[in-house]
Amino acid sequence: MGQKRRRLALSCVACRKRKVKCDRTYPTCIRCQKGGVSCDYVSYTSKEGLPTPSDESPHQQRESSVTSWHEEANVWYSRSKERDGNIRPQDDAANNPSSSNQRGPPPTKSVSELQDRIYDLELRLESNHSHVTSEKFISRPSAPGFPSDKNAFQDFERALLRGTGFKTQYMGPSHGASLLLQFEEMSGFVKDILHRLPALEKARKDWKQSRRAIKPSIVLPDHETLVSFIPDQVTTEQLVQLYFEVFETTYRVLHAPTFFRSYKEFWVASHEPSTAFVVQLLLVCATANTLLPDKPAAFVGPSSVQRDIATKWIEVCETWLDLQSQKHMTLEVFQIQVLIGIAKKMNCVKIKRSWTVAGHLLRHAMALGLHREPTFLSKKISPFDQEMRRRLWFTILELEIQASLDRGMCASLGPLDWDCLAPLNIHDEDFDQTTEKMPRPRPMTEFTRTSFLCLAFKHLPLRLDILSRINSVRNCIDSDNALDLDQKIRKHLDEIPKWTDHSAKIASLPLSELLLHEFLLQIHQPLVAHGDTQACHFFSRMGRQDAALSTVRIYAELRSNTAVMLTNMRDDIFRALLALCHVMIMSLESRELMHDRITTLNLIKQGVDIMEDRIRLLGQGFHSYWLSSSALGLLQSKLSPEKLPEVHAQETADRVAGLHRYMMDRQENPADEMTVGVEDAAMNTANTLVGMSGQLPNPAMPDMEAFVPMGGQFNAFSDTLFDFDMTDIWGVGNYQQF
Repeated sequence: MGQKRRRLALSCVACRKRKVKCDRTYPTCIRCQKGGVSCDYVSYTSKEGLPTPSDESPHQQRESSVTSWHEEANVWYSRSKERDGNIRPQDDAANNPSSSNQRGPPPTKSVSELQDRIYDLELRLESNHSHVTSEKFISRPSAPGFPSDKNAFQDFERALLRGTGFKTQYMGPSHGASLLLQFEEMSGFVKDILHRLPALEKARKDWKQSRRAIKPSIVLPDHETLVSFIPDQVTTEQLVQLYFEVFETTYRVLHAPTFFRSYKEFWVASHEPSTAFVVQLLLVCATANTLLPDKPAAFVGPSSVQRDIATKWIEVCETWLDLQSQKHMTLEVFQIQVLIGIAKKMNCVKIKRSWTVAGHLLRHAMALGLHREPTFLSKKISPFDQEMRRRLWFTILELEIQASLDRGMCASLGPLDWDCLAPLNIHDEDFDQTTEKMPRPRPMTEFTRTSFLCLAFKHLPLRLDILSRINSVRNCIDSDNALDLDQKIRKHLDEIPKWTDHSAKIASLPLSELLLHEFLLQIHQPLVAHGDTQACHFFSRMGRQDAALSTVRIYAELRSNTAVMLTNMRDDIFRALLALCHVMIMSLESRELMHDRITTLNLIKQGVDIMEDRIRLLGQGFHSYWLSSSALGLLQSKLSPEKLPEVHAQETADRVAGLHRYMMDRQENPADEMTVGVEDAAMNTANTLVGMSGQLPNPAMPDMEAFVPMGGQFNAFSDTLFDFDMTDIWGVGNYQQF
């Protein structure tokens, strides 16, 4: 007997894999429609011998497909709307003899249907592409049991994303509710039970009403009080312009047309602005308040008056946010959460908690499902919300990576922990809440406000890999790894477009370069620390030197307020200054090739001046400034051996003391700068240094004693190096302890 002929499988692929009965309705069976699963049928060779799609080569299948994901996302969204509109109850399918008696292959598909199917396949490949790309940067074998078949991803996916817009809740594969995707009969059974228990729904409503009656009412910050915090229109416009020039061309949080539409209406007397917008506007002002030009320098304790005002704005906004519902999240409220993190970082508020705050924000975003591509799991999210989710996700991810790098920690997640697609490189004016189909992305050579995030997305897995290597307790970087990673980073540096737009040169282009130079410095730092005298580490020493020089040069070329803003958000200039000082000192001792020492010394001085400007504007950043000034003093003592080390140490001490005296001479009574209603609105959020300022009668600065040589030789890096803090200088209640 010949080989037994196999029966043709007429059920859809999803039902056959789940081993459930399929009604074979085309193009989507009832089970796949209810479960939100993509329904595909296997096509077989026809009698005429026409080739099936499976017989075509992958190249032929992709020739007619698109190469950019935005068209795929549009197709998913349009198909989901068609499915929602074309409801096909099971009874209709049973009453239709043509559909119920059909046992042959599905009818021939049209060109548009075949194109849609190719788009679906492309979208799945795009999802898996992030995994494949990430594995190139991760030096670990695939986990045992992880599906290697490209078609196995759909079976492995058992996640749920419930809700619409930003009112979503994400449950991963290990969540118990994910079993309901494979237990679909349970859904209908539960609904039948609820229909038989109408009293249950009535009792549920009664319980909610009783809970509201028992629970004390929550007092939110008054709307009029929040509005009273907003500065005058001229000042507000300056702050908003400064914010959008720097932050909304790098870290995307707001949709510019939507924000400015509400902003214009805010100043119309007849219009009542929403409280959420007022909070957003207040946080935008707080983010840029310390950098407003033409403001006289004044301080309240160790904080500038402008920072003190911004801190109170942040506290009031945070109080309002804490009382919002986390269950019924909206886009505006989530934007406020991100803005609070940026405003705190910009004003150096609780700076030691930056890493934990960034991690909390990242987890909150993951709880809403922002790390998942919305077109994969939900049909209820509009194209506008999809794009805003992508922008916010990668903004939060960039903030968390930077916080981890500055703290010396590994990132909270790896490249395989999300599949959200990159945001589109389009102008904000190209789409709004009414958009049904997203426009084509613009080329990377054309600058938009989102170009920075799109560019950073390309080397995001590489940076995560480097971050895990340099901060992990086990992984390390050897010379071969350093060369390989250095090549990859420099390749991305070469691919940065040379945008000619003035708005790109303010922050986007410099920050795109700073991201990569910072990781170049981190790659070579461990090798230089362990092998300064080894010839095999010569390239690492030169690589670190070049990265540090490039970093400080970029900061020196920025306009002053942008440089200070980036200094508040990042610690890369501090690390670069220390590295440059160390490189120059080592080159003097080993007589290695060094760049022009005069130019390098001038760059280091400019970097220290930028850190000094930060203190003059905020009153914060003394610790990194003192260490950088000490490193510069040590370098100058090496370059000018004709002077004793004690002389250079005294010059450094005089510079730090002079900056402290500058702050002491400009102390003001905080009551004079209070905005109306500040005392009431701040409520319990205090813990500022306003109370301490009452004990600062603005006396003269005590004279500093000269540095004494320690053990016959001056040691700029003493045992008290990392005990230095601003509170130690001022002393709680008695600044004269300094």
